[in-house]
Amino acid sequence: MSTDLSTKKVLVVDHSKVLTKIIQNFLAQAGFDPGNIFRAETKNQAMMMLGLETFDLITSAIHLGDSTGIEFLKEIRINGDDKQRDTPFLIISSENTENYIEDLKTYSGNGFLSKPFNQKQILEIAKKALNGENYNETPSSAAPSPELSGEDSKPEPTIPEKILEPFTKSTIDAMEQYMADANLIELKDGWKLNGFFSSWVDLMDSEKRVQISMLINFPKKMACDIYEGIFGEVDLEQVAGVVQELVNILGGIVKPKISDYTTELMELAYWGEEVPDARGPLNLDLGLPESKMGEEHTLDIEMQGIPKFTLPFESKGEVFYLVVLFQKF
Repeated sequence: MSTDLSTKKVLVVDHSKVLTKIIQNFLAQAGFDPGNIFRAETKNQAMMMLGLETFDLITSAIHLGDSTGIEFLKEIRINGDDKQRDTPFLIISSENTENYIEDLKTYSGNGFLSKPFNQKQILEIAKKALNGENYNETPSSAAPSPELSGEDSKPEPTIPEKILEPFTKSTIDAMEQYMADANLIELKDGWKLNGFFSSWVDLMDSEKRVQISMLINFPKKMACDIYEGIFGEVDLEQVAGVVQELVNILGGIVKPKISDYTTELMELAYWGEEVPDARGPLNLDLGLPESKMGEEHTLDIEMQGIPKFTLPFESKGEVFYLVVLFQKF
C-alpha cells in the first residue's frame, strides 16, 4: 500500500476535542492533508462518517462519549462493509496496553499508541498501519517499539516569565468579571486535570501558523457558587455556559497583552524546529469557545513535544486550573 500521506483520509475519534485537535495537527505536520483529516467524538458519529466517506486510517481513544474504542473497532470489523472491515485502526490511550491487547488481536487492530506521544511516534505507527502491519503479522507492534518509547523526544522548554505573567493576570481579571477572586498558588505534586466543567478556546495567527490553546477546568461547587452569587438558582447547563464564556473573556483579555511577544511565542510554537523569520506583532484571532461537563472527566493534553504550562488558582476555597499549549499548525 502506498504511503503518500497527502492522499490519505484519516478519521480521528476521541471524546476530547482538545486531543483531537492535537492529533490533527500532528498528522498535518507529518504530511497528511489537513482537509483529509476528519474528527468525531462518539462511536455513533464515527459510524455515520464511515457511511459517508472511505477512510484509509482510523485512530480512536479507548473511552468515547457513547461507547469504547474496542466496541467501535468490533463493530467495524463485524458489521462494516468490505472496505470498512479492512481499514487500518489504531488505539491511542494513556491506559495500560495489556488491558486491551487481546481484543486488539481478536479484531485485527493495527497498533496501540500510549500517551504521552509526539509527532514522530504517531507518524511511525501510522505508516506501519497504512502498510498493513498488524498484530497477527507483527506482534511487536502491539506496544510502542523502542523508537516509539519517547526516549528521544525533545525536552519541553521553560516558559518565560514574561509569557506566564499576562496569562496569570488575565485569568484573575476574567474571574473579576464574575465578581470572584482568584489567587495563583503553587502547583503541587500529584495534581490531576479533573473538573466537572471544562472550557477551551484557541488564539490563532493564520499567517505565522501559531496556535495558542487555553483550557480551564473548574470543580463543580466553585462554578455553581459563582453562578448562584450572580444569577440565583443553579442550572447546570447555564453554569456550563458561564464557564464557556469565562474562557472567551480570558482569550479577549490576554490577546492584546501577548501580541507583541512574537519572538517568544514563535519559538514556543515551533519548538525544536527552525523558526520562520517573522516581523511585527502577532495577529491573533479568537476562536469559538467549547465546553464539556460531567463527573470527573479529564481532558488529557499531556502530549510530548508540545510546549505548555499549567497555572493553579484558588477561589472560594477550591482550586481550578488554566492550561495553555503552544503549537504550529
